[in-house]
Amino acid sequence: MAEDIRQDKKANFSALTEHNNNGVTKISGLASNKTGASKKLVIKNFKDRPKLADNYTEDTWLKLRDAVGAIQNSTSIKYNLEELYQAVENLCSYKVSPTLYKQLRQVCEDHVQAQIHQFREESLDSLSFLKRMNRCWQDHCRQTIMIRSIFLFLDRTYVLQNSLLPSIWDTGLELFRNHIVSDGPVQKRTVDGILEQIERERNGETVDRSLLRSLLGMLSDLQVYKESFEERFLMETNRLYAAEGQRLMQERDVPEYLHHVARRLEEENDRVISYLDQSTQKPLISNVEKQLLGEHMTAILQKGLSILLDGNRVILTLPSRSQYSVRR
Repeated sequence: MAEDIRQDKKANFSALTEHNNNGVTKISGLASNKTGASKKLVIKNFKDRPKLADNYTEDTWLKLRDAVGAIQNSTSIKYNLEELYQAVENLCSYKVSPTLYKQLRQVCEDHVQAQIHQFREESLDSLSFLKRMNRCWQDHCRQTIMIRSIFLFLDRTYVLQNSLLPSIWDTGLELFRNHIVSDGPVQKRTVDGILEQIERERNGETVDRSLLRSLLGMLSDLQVYKESFEERFLMETNRLYAAEGQRLMQERDVPEYLHHVARRLEEENDRVISYLDQSTQKPLISNVEKQLLGEHMTAILQKGLSILLDGNRVILTLPSRSQYSVRR
């Protein structure tokens, strides 16, 4: 009798449940129709993630490397960018990120190192050298942006989680700084060329300000602006205006000299606005004032500045570091 009761209970339970092919066990409609009956959903564990094919990692890296090479050589990319992005995401999801990061850095470093040879050409004149440097820098920035767009998933996961690793963009800056701009002869020719263009402009010639702005922006982005350029620039500024002040104080009367000083201050301030780094403004204007005014204040007073100010109403106005003018 007990055995019959157990069989009946088992049969009743079986009637209340159904099994489907995907491993889900659910309560049958018979049970769900009962007032107050609760529904239960039981899901079996998913199977382990499928393993990568034996050559998937290597083949995928070769595809990515070809795409990076095409970007660096300015040729068409064989693969769809979305496909390449997905390939990076796949590799990262299978814990290949450290290897992928190292491989990408090495490919980028090899390319940057190869660029140094074009700056060894001694026959290039100063301006041509600057234009070549600017073209190389602009190409490098454009390439780095495109490469980062493909490896964005790597940049936003693995790199972001490892604070000691530079981002792909910062890696690009680091490589260009280490292998191009920090090269002694190359840096000297670059800064010499920039200073030469500024000297030409100070002497009244027209120069390519957009070129100077781009190159000085490069030095600033690479964090070598102050040590490689600004210190020499301020030294050259002192030298120029020390000599100019001595000469013009002998040649011109006080009103004419003060007009010249005001014009020079306006010109230097305009250079800051046009292509120099903003941090250069204060020491630059201070040096110009010192060499053209401070060093000659006694001589200016001895020539009767006070009388000129009262009689001719010549007023040198220096309202701020960013605006200079002379009023009569």
